[in-house]
Amino acid sequence: MFGLRRRQLFMIGVCAALFFAAYQYVPAYVTHFQFDDYVRQQVKYAGTSRKTTDTLREEVFRKATELGIGLTRKDIRIIRRGPAFTLELEYKWPIDLKVYQHELVFRSSQTGELFENASD
Repeated sequence: MFGLRRRQLFMIGVCAALFFAAYQYVPAYVTHFQFDDYVRQQVKYAGTSRKTTDTLREEVFRKATELGIGLTRKDIRIIRRGPAFTLELEYKWPIDLKVYQHELVFRSSQTGELFENASD
């Protein structure tokens, strides 16, 4: 077929399968790294920006929606310990390889300080 040997056709098929898999996986990981970086920055500067937990949750949810991440407000957990807090979230990203479907599970946990109820 087209003057190619079986081994060459097999290698072309393997390369095509690898490119297709990369086409499915790479956007998920790139989006996760962008989102995780955004969450890290928001948590890091929450104290200096005098954000409340509700404001922080809303900003993280808005960014997730903007990036196409299936995350609800309930998935964003904020645990307070005095002036410090931890923001934890987990979401799933579906991968469809036509012959195999599964979900990647991404988790993020960031710690920072929050000056809620601080007087100006």
